[in-house]
Parts: sequence; structure tokens; C-alpha cells
Amino acid sequence: MTQTLILLALAIAAYVVLRRLATRERRSLGIGDAALIGADDSELAVEALRSERLGLVGRPDQLLRSGRAYIPVEQKPSARRLYPSHAMQVAAQCILVQEVYGVRPPYGVVVLKGGRSERVAFTPQLERRVLETMSAMRQILTTGQAPGPRWVQAECTPCGYRDVCWNQAESN
Repeated sequence: MTQTLILLALAIAAYVVLRRLATRERRSLGIGDAALIGADDSELAVEALRSERLGLVGRPDQLLRSGRAYIPVEQKPSARRLYPSHAMQVAAQCILVQEVYGVRPPYGVVVLKGGRSERVAFTPQLERRVLETMSAMRQILTTGQAPGPRWVQAECTPCGYRDVCWNQAESN
């Protein structure tokens, strides 16, 4: 009986400590009281967010709601640091969240290796960069012109589009 009470007390103490750590992490991201609206890897599946106006479709790994704000969360479990492409991806998701829900997210979150989280402020400058990049991509697709020599072995080799990519043909 005493061992059972000790184990129960340890379990409760562990729960309290883990809960406090999780709360501290959520507060540091500004999502302390955020509710999980959907997750790509759960029964609360996030629907694809679509903007017909922009011709953009995307799905965040998680979507949180904090007050009136919706916060897209992107998981990058093998990345040790935040890359510009991660910021662009979460910014595109912020654009979609604004289109679908009518509320501009103040930021998105990228979760890196080891669970370390980075907040990406959804600034007008970042939004403009995403829209300019989309325009440049459409120009490339329309003209068929190669965007330039950017073959990166580590990124391109595992890519599902490698066989049809402009660069794969040039690198052979």
C-alpha cells in the first residue's frame, strides 16, 4: 500500500512538472492558452487551406487558436535551425489562414529538431516576399525558363519531383 502511494505521488509530481514546462514553452511562443483546432497527424485533421484568389493551397501541421488569432505551426523535426524556406512556408500558411478565417495571424511557429520552437512574425514585408516569390514562380512556369543553377544535392536528391525538375535534366 505504501509503495502504491509513493508511486502515485511520484506520478502526480511528474505530471505537475511536465505540465509547468509545457505551459512555460507555450507562453514563450505566445500560445499559452491556445486551443488545437487541427493537426495533420491526428483525428483533428487540418483541412487544406485554399485561396482561389491567390491560387494557393497549403496545410499546416497544426493550427492553433488563441483568442481570435489562428496560428499555423509547421514541424521540421530534422532541421537544427530556422531556414528562410521555413519562414516562407509558414508565412504562406499565414496568408491562407487570413484568406480562410478573415483574421491576420500575428505570427506562425516552426518547431525544429528536439522540439525547439521558433516564432516567425507575419510582417507585411514577409507577406510581400511570399507574394513576389509566387509571382516569380508563376513566371517560370509560364515561360518554361529555368530559374538558374540552384542544384543542391542534399535537398534535390530526396525530392519527389526530382525526375521532372528542370535542374535534374541539366545536371545529367
